[in-house]
Amino acid sequence: MKFDVETAKNLQTRLSKLVSTSGIDLAGVRYVAGLDISYSGDRGVAVAALLNYPQLELVEYVAVEGLVEIPYIPGLLAFREASLLFKACESLSVEPDLLVVDGHGVTHPRMFGIASHIGVVLDKPSIGVAKSLLYGRVEVLSGERVIVVKDVVAGLVVSRGRRELYFSIGHKVDISNLRTLSKTLFKQHELPEPTYQADRISREVRMSAARR
Repeated sequence: MKFDVETAKNLQTRLSKLVSTSGIDLAGVRYVAGLDISYSGDRGVAVAALLNYPQLELVEYVAVEGLVEIPYIPGLLAFREASLLFKACESLSVEPDLLVVDGHGVTHPRMFGIASHIGVVLDKPSIGVAKSLLYGRVEVLSGERVIVVKDVVAGLVVSRGRRELYFSIGHKVDISNLRTLSKTLFKQHELPEPTYQADRISREVRMSAARR
């Protein structure tokens, strides 16, 4: 069945109205899940890596492999990846308090990137952490580099070593939460620890499967 781009965009526009930016009390966060996926041809390995917080120690992970039939289309990543990521996240034995998604949240043309999509569907607080800017403009406000979308501060630009990361509100978090998380989700790696672990495990599982 052919993927209908315009229908997908219209769905994002409608679902974006369900995004909450009310914020959460991070003192109540005990577990965070990093979500990422890697590919071998048309097959993907989606991983949900569960870490305790704020220690950021790996507690468990779930890897789900499957066929990915929808091509990569900028702004429509959720339709390609979310179904496998849902399965991985929902298979964790401990329910995460926060989702950290490799991708964008409201820093998106329709303010509904994959981090918002997954957060809304699972009804979980979520943030997006991407390696490049998808949408919005970067401004400096009070010495802080922020991402502005439709005159709203929707994300932050964070420098880690040689890399710049684009943190964005996904669902049920606010910019104050994002400021804290942009400092507390890191260990020794350039990527946030939850998505670093999810990416690492996904690649290892994929390579192991290829050797079999």
